[in-house]
Amino acid sequence: MKLQIRYKQNKHQLEFHPDLTTKLLHMSSGFGGGKSYAAAMKAIQLSYLNSDTDGGFLSPTYGDFKKDMLPIFEDILDNNKIPNNYHKTDHYFNFPWTKKKLWVTSAETKLRGPNWGFAVINELTLIPLVRYKEVLGRVRDMKSKIPQIASVGTPEGVGSEYYEFFIEKPPPMSTRIIYGDTRDNAANLDPGYIPMLEASYDKVMLDAYLRGLWINMNGNQFYYAYSPKNEDRSIVENRHEEVHCFMDFNVEFMTATLWHHSQGMLRGFDEIVLENNASTDRMCMALKERGYTPDRTTIYPDPAGKARKTDGHPDHVVLRNHNYELKVKTIAPRMRERQLNTNNLLDKTFVKFNPDTMPSLRRDLQAVEQDTVTLDKVKKNPKLTHASDGFDYGCDILFPFSGKRQPAQSVKFR
Repeated sequence: MKLQIRYKQNKHQLEFHPDLTTKLLHMSSGFGGGKSYAAAMKAIQLSYLNSDTDGGFLSPTYGDFKKDMLPIFEDILDNNKIPNNYHKTDHYFNFPWTKKKLWVTSAETKLRGPNWGFAVINELTLIPLVRYKEVLGRVRDMKSKIPQIASVGTPEGVGSEYYEFFIEKPPPMSTRIIYGDTRDNAANLDPGYIPMLEASYDKVMLDAYLRGLWINMNGNQFYYAYSPKNEDRSIVENRHEEVHCFMDFNVEFMTATLWHHSQGMLRGFDEIVLENNASTDRMCMALKERGYTPDRTTIYPDPAGKARKTDGHPDHVVLRNHNYELKVKTIAPRMRERQLNTNNLLDKTFVKFNPDTMPSLRRDLQAVEQDTVTLDKVKKNPKLTHASDGFDYGCDILFPFSGKRQPAQSVKFR
């Protein structure tokens, strides 16, 4: 049968609906941006185009689907005189153009058994990433003409696991994010809705909930002076310059960031992150493999490495045994001093780095929070703070905090 459905699309829906080639397609929209309506339309479209296969529609809970999505499906089907055959017990749609089903599922439990030709997900950022990855494994029907996995949601900040999945470490398959501003959907909203959003949220929150952008959602950003002006994608290693390596010790996510320092400027061009029982010995070998050899590299390590061990010997001893020169203070600077010092450098753009080659540092600068009572970094996310801790230690030596009268002595080893 030939299917014609009326669909007056806003700006971001006009990008989302016609895209049938991107494998993992995601719309990131503010509140009231029309993302749920777009999800229903995309599910109907993919069902029609993949009429020989079953498909899946995933919501955070069955209650969310019944409250948010089912009325949208019913309106679309009724307005276009398409029979609405939704099975409320077994949770599936029967459409007249196919004998196959659109199965409605919930993220409350593990996905077991389905074999789909396509999938659509509503409110993705409210669903655990592990459930999304289960969907990726279920879209596998070889009869599918367009095996697309389309999703919509409101961004939940740069600390979200989806920020890492889509932006920092996108999968090898084709991936695309379409951003949607609520104001582009104003024709479909109550006239007072957008002014209400603008009155209810500050500028930072409006970036997420009105513009659909990934931002730091917490308002207690440790690196509050960080901004895009600190990023420079043209920065690369100069083989003729000395390399300054800022290092933090951990057995998981052991991190080193690599910099050039000249004319009062720090320019970051690379990072190394070791996972799975990392050791200082492994980090030294990784540095040498990338060409950051002892003859041209100075390491600025965590002062606690003088006694702490990630393997058999104290971390500083391991670095010296690999013939690296160390510059380290006997005592780590206080957290508040580190914060004030690095934010001053960021604000005055004395620090610039390449975000494409240093994604862990970028994520730290965007997402690390400050405890409002102790003023320390919040370390509840095991993947955060490692790159920035090393960054703090190096900055403390190369740019001593001016508010401290007698900085601790720098100790140089060889």
